[in-house]
Amino acid sequence: MLIPTYWAQHKHRFNSPAKANQPSKQATIKRYGWSDISQSDALEHARLRVAEAHKRWLVGEDILRRERKEEYNENNGIPIREQIVSKQVFPSSVSLKEALTQLIVTRNSYGAQVANVDNIAIIDVDNDDLLSHLYPEQYNADGFIPASVTTKSSSSTKIKVWFFVFVFIFVASIIAYLGLSWLWLLAFMIGVTAYLWQQANQKDKARIQKYTDDKASLQPFVTNLIQKRIDSHPTESFRLYETPAGFRIVATHDTIAPSDKVVAEWFTTFYADANYVRLCQVQQCFRARLTAKPWRISEVNEKRVLDKNIPTTDFWSRPAEDVDAIKNESRYAELDARKKWIADYDTFAQGYKACRYVESFSSKEVKPEQAAINEFIQWHDSTCQVDKELPLA
Repeated sequence: MLIPTYWAQHKHRFNSPAKANQPSKQATIKRYGWSDISQSDALEHARLRVAEAHKRWLVGEDILRRERKEEYNENNGIPIREQIVSKQVFPSSVSLKEALTQLIVTRNSYGAQVANVDNIAIIDVDNDDLLSHLYPEQYNADGFIPASVTTKSSSSTKIKVWFFVFVFIFVASIIAYLGLSWLWLLAFMIGVTAYLWQQANQKDKARIQKYTDDKASLQPFVTNLIQKRIDSHPTESFRLYETPAGFRIVATHDTIAPSDKVVAEWFTTFYADANYVRLCQVQQCFRARLTAKPWRISEVNEKRVLDKNIPTTDFWSRPAEDVDAIKNESRYAELDARKKWIADYDTFAQGYKACRYVESFSSKEVKPEQAAINEFIQWHDSTCQVDKELPLA
């Protein structure tokens, strides 16, 4: 598990020497650097990475010029780039060297706090993935109705529209032939529009109701999956939590590395979110969101007292000429705005829970929970406020 404390960014523009049959070329190369020692050390690391990329470019290698942050960092090999909020070990009564489990709490790109733990398996499952598995004809991997179904519905609507277009033309012809008032056509059009609007509303309500009903069937499905796993692997045990958009499953029988083949089995068995799986494998840690997503809390959606987006997401990166101090006044203001947003968000987030405890699964063959796992579960449940009567966010 690698979550550096310090980050920096360096870019440099290079010119390649002209050759007999080739003109001089230019390239601007940007790289990130990281360190657990200091900001200056992170900048030096960024410069070394730029220099390495420059050497490859000079020999004709097709390199990535500008390194960008990717969702979940799954392809670029860069460590998790998030602000570290706190660190601790489990059991808490032992030293760092003797600790069985390490935990780092970070603040992610939208401001929520996230637990990063090295060897207690956490499996993230999304409702949309489950829906696409259970009802493949009704939902795709994003939880939406597949294009084939949408196309059929769209075709049916188009037929209705064309039918009414011809009816309009026919009615207009009759009105013109008989010399009647055009108000009749207007009244007819209003009536047809109201009818089509009502039909569309009914379809929307039916679709929403179906999604609600189908989603209600997911918890029994997940509990059945876990129970089947326990039946075939009686030495395993799990805790199940409900999240706003799915489920969280925590293995409680033993500590385990993300690279272990058993973890891959769990990911497959429980239909874990594909992005989450990639993150665990690349970063070699398990993650769990501890606080509400900002856009799910009323202070953002209804009361409008907090902006949806956290200010200054690049707070960790400072320019090369300004490593040890922030001299730019506008930068001061940006960081002050970030600190205020975080303080307000952390206060408001206390009114919401990140997940709800559902049930524990184990057999008689399971050994008592290790002290590290037991302490982590207590910490997790307390931090996520799972037992409080609060809205899920």
